[in-house]
Amino acid sequence: MLTMSTRHRTDRGSVLMLMPAAVLIVLVLGAIAVDLSLVHLARSDLVHAAAGAANDAVTYGLDEDAWRRGDGYALDTARVDEAVTRSLAARSLLDHLAAPPVVRATGPTEVTVELAVPVDYIFAKALPGGPRRTVVHAAATATVARR
Repeated sequence: MLTMSTRHRTDRGSVLMLMPAAVLIVLVLGAIAVDLSLVHLARSDLVHAAAGAANDAVTYGLDEDAWRRGDGYALDTARVDEAVTRSLAARSLLDHLAAPPVVRATGPTEVTVELAVPVDYIFAKALPGGPRRTVVHAAATATVARR
């Protein structure tokens, strides 16, 4: 049977060898959390930008000539595209998009805006073989509410 002093002498330093591995694991998990939070924040901002652009498109995109003629609410595609471009320019997103915004009139009173923006990782690109960036996608649809 080992005495207390014998057991301490044989186990000496085993915790000291595990400590660097534990610190490395905590640092890697923290880096993953920061990178994923960055992607989540970028996606949230992109969803808000797409929703704002779609809302502006159905509001500003009204075909005023058709409205005045009594044809009801109709969208003018040129005005819709201009509204989306202005909305994204106001948010300083036009230069950062991965592809031009996709604007579709999905109905006579409905517009869908799809956006994609690249997001650079902070810590993942430091790992060998790790991704340097990802592309975040968002889409929003706005419909004119009739009373």
